[in-house]
Parts: sequence; structure tokens; C-alpha cells
Amino acid sequence: MRNRKKVFEQASRRKKQRVGSFIIRVLVIAALVIFGFPELNIAQSLAAEMAVGPVVGKFVSEAQVLAKDGNFSEARKKINETKKIPGKSAYESFVIYDYETYLNVKLKDYVAAARAAEAAFATGMAAKGVRSQRLSTLAKLNFSIKNYAKTVDFAQKYRLEGGADEEVLRLEMQAYYLQKKYAAAQKSAEEIVLTSGSRRDKPDETVLQIWSSAAYHQKDNSGQFDALTALVSNYPKPVYWKDLVNLVATDVGRSDRMSLEVLRLKLAMGLLETSDDYIEMAQLAIQLGLPGEALDVVSSGQKAGLMDGRNKSRELRLKTMAEDQARRDQASLDSRGATAAANAALGEAYASYGKTEKAIRLYNVALGSPNADADMTRLHLGQAYFSKGDLVNARKAFLSIKTAKLNWLTQLWVLVTNNSKERT
Repeated sequence: MRNRKKVFEQASRRKKQRVGSFIIRVLVIAALVIFGFPELNIAQSLAAEMAVGPVVGKFVSEAQVLAKDGNFSEARKKINETKKIPGKSAYESFVIYDYETYLNVKLKDYVAAARAAEAAFATGMAAKGVRSQRLSTLAKLNFSIKNYAKTVDFAQKYRLEGGADEEVLRLEMQAYYLQKKYAAAQKSAEEIVLTSGSRRDKPDETVLQIWSSAAYHQKDNSGQFDALTALVSNYPKPVYWKDLVNLVATDVGRSDRMSLEVLRLKLAMGLLETSDDYIEMAQLAIQLGLPGEALDVVSSGQKAGLMDGRNKSRELRLKTMAEDQARRDQASLDSRGATAAANAALGEAYASYGKTEKAIRLYNVALGSPNADADMTRLHLGQAYFSKGDLVNARKAFLSIKTAKLNWLTQLWVLVTNNSKERT
């Protein structure tokens, strides 16, 4: 064909086409996915020995002239006429569908573009060196038109061709998620996080969000914990911390003791947000024989401006009760027993009054004797070091805990410690 070289040169100069965007909401965070398509470079995609016959070539040349003048709609009509020509070679069909794809993208008809691009690829005429690029384009086109099943199909074929562009892998993950195939979405997210570690400082936030949400939909608390831990480690936003602490609260159970432990963690993280939060924590401390901690919590709530009198009578009764119990409690501190359990309890009492040095000494004494609840004592020892600002020893204490029930709670204390500043 005389104009073959001209046709191919014009095709190689086509600009990248942006085909729009799709917004996916994961948890309470919106993630915007914007992508563009690579050039549809016909000249680089064809085997050099192939040729277009004069009949097909005439229509393609005329379509090229129309497109050059910006008349893409008429150019598409001209290309469509070639489909009626009998006896076309696979190569000619490839040229036709390939150019039709280009025209449909220019016309923003992405449904037709995806259909034409798939037909072009199905001819088998795309050169081996650009097959992965074309599969990438097919995955993106199909995602843009919400054909998520085909998005996954082409993304998987893209991987088989050796493609490793994370953008395509993320589209595959999102396509799984949007089809409610949560197990596959979670697996895909985990793979992306694993393989992207060497290429960037931290995982993509959207990938971690989908990992967390997919795990939530499957009631996979362990997977959700891992995803949320990665989120707070890399994107320490309050919403992620809250979700993580709530997950840990469910894990440790709702006993008075464990509820107080969770609230201690929230207080350390600045996540007590209402007067009810402070009142609940103070009440639990009183119930567990820690009136000094109750008074400290009430004081913290007042300093935060949250115990401002809206629950005045309730707050006053709580404070009066704590003060009364604290007077009696402090008078008997040194008269308690000398067992490991008694020393641990005495240490917690001293800690509640801000006497951390005495608390630390008593916790260590308790840990030097047979102690049925040694890991809880280690947790309180870490908290005492943390309140003192000795983060090195706090971290050591937390990391020494082995009890499975305290595992997630301990990991959060380690994260909080890592995000704090040494004060000693």
C-alpha cells in the first residue's frame, strides 16, 4: 500500500489519551484512581513483513485524512466500512481494529474502544514485545467502563506476559473488591504490599484500605489487624487508630479489667473524646480499686475541656467518691501483703497516684517471684515506664509479653511507644 508508511508515521505520533477517573470508597476514606492509556502505536505493534492490501488500505488512508482534520466520527464510519470486505487477513483485521480503538478513545466511546482493542488483540498480530502493554491498556479500558470481570482477566494475562506495573495490579485488586470477591481482593492487596516494599518507602494507602475492608467483609480479624497496623504505621490518621483500637477491644473481651486496659491505651493515644469516655474510665478505675487513677482521669478530662459541667452532678459524685476512696486507700498502701500478686496490685496502686518509681520497683519484685499473671504485670510495668517517658524500657517490657490474649493490645502499646518522644 502506497500510503502505508504515512499511515504508520501518523499513528506513531498519537498522543496519550486520558479516559477519565473512577472513585472508590473504602471505610471512610475516598481513594481517587486516575489513569491514562499508552499510545496506540500501530507501527511498533506489527510484524515487519506484513502488509495491508489496496482495498483495505484505501479505507484506512481515507479514515486517516478525516482523523487528521479532527473528524473522528466520520473516520470511524469509514473504518467500519472495511468490516464488510471479505477475505481480510488477520493482519488487516488487526490494523482495522487497532485504528478503530484509537478513534473510539478520541470520541470518548470507551465501551466501543474496549471492544475494538480486544478484537485487535485476539487477531494475534500484536508483536510479542508490546503484548503486555496492550493487555495493560485492555485492563484499564475495561475498568473505566466497570467491566470488572474482564479487568481481572486482562490483568492476569498481563502478569503472565511478565507485566509488573503496580497500577495494573491495583486495578485487578479493585476489580475483585467491586465484584465483592473479598478473598481475592485481600490476597491481591497483600501481594502488592509485599512486592512493592523494595520500590517505595511505604505501601500505597488505597491498597491498605482495600486490604482492611476486604478482611472486614470476611470477618477476618487477623487480616484486618495486620492491614490497620500497616495503616497506622504509615498513615497515622485518627480514623485508623480508632478502628484498630476498637478491633483490639473486641479481641480482648469486655470485662471491667480489659475495658480499663483499652481505655488506658486510648488515653495514651488521645482518643478519649467525650465526657462519657472519661466518666466510664474513672468509674472502671474505682470499681477495680484504683481511686487514684479515677481522680487522674477526671483531672485529664477537665484539662481537655470535656468534663465541662454538662454532666455536672454525675461528675461531682464521681469525683467525691474517688477522693473519699483515695484517702482510705493511701493510708493502707504499705500494709498490703508480700506475695507476687499483692506486690503487682500495690504497684498498680502507686502508679495510679503518679508514684511511678515505687510502682516500677514493685512490679519488678512481683516478676521476681512465681506470678500467675506475670504478663499483666509486664503490661503494667510497660505502662509505668511509658508514663515516666522511659520509652526504651517501656518497649522492652511490652515486647516481653507472650500471652496470646494480650498480643494485639501489646502491639498497639509498642506502636504508641514508637510514635512517642523520650522524656528521660
